[in-house]
Amino acid sequence: MQPRMVKAMRFLSVILASLVLAQGAARAEAPLPSASSLAGPKTRYVFDILRNGDKIGTNTIDVQRKDGTTKVDIATKISVVVMFLEAYRYEHNCTESWKDGQLVAFKSKTNDNGTKHVIDVAAKPDKISMEVDGKPVEAPKTLYPASLWSRDVVTRGELFEPANGKRLAIKVKDLGDETLTVGGVERKTRHFKLTAKGSNDFDRDLWFDGDVLVRMKLAGSDGSTILSDLRPTP
Repeated sequence: MQPRMVKAMRFLSVILASLVLAQGAARAEAPLPSASSLAGPKTRYVFDILRNGDKIGTNTIDVQRKDGTTKVDIATKISVVVMFLEAYRYEHNCTESWKDGQLVAFKSKTNDNGTKHVIDVAAKPDKISMEVDGKPVEAPKTLYPASLWSRDVVTRGELFEPANGKRLAIKVKDLGDETLTVGGVERKTRHFKLTAKGSNDFDRDLWFDGDVLVRMKLAGSDGSTILSDLRPTP
């Protein structure tokens, strides 16, 4: 394999590990987008993942609510081509179930360019039971998946990565109101900066229009800019 391609794959491995944190699902009830934005049995959000303006993938989130129960299905696909060859492929699928604001079940499968992960979470009365790649892990009931597209994430002090189960202690900084143009649509947003203790790879900026994430930004290890932008509703 050519050195340039090896270097590209190593870099992409870092940024894609970060991007998976933006693939999280919604919180149930109040933390979810308003009823007007969730009209109908299912609401779909599609994000374009861009590196320095070039599209490298998409993230699709389907939200369904009924009788206090929320189900969220997530599908992320990324393909990076270097010198006319696919140098990197990433696929992530996840399902979350919530009841009255509490996580009930979580399942994810990830293929990170050949490295596979499987996570299975079930809620218990006083904790959550996790199985990460076949290994059992006990965690507090307050631990939530890193669901960055929902504004509820800025109220959480500890999260776990949807792809590999890693726990993160989170610090949030409110940077105030900003007007952005995302997908050709002007939006009035609230800007937040999230960092994780002991992990510079997690640093990212989030912009919410109401309760809905419309943009996520992080810096690549080579100084490039990685964006995940919400597509406008057809």
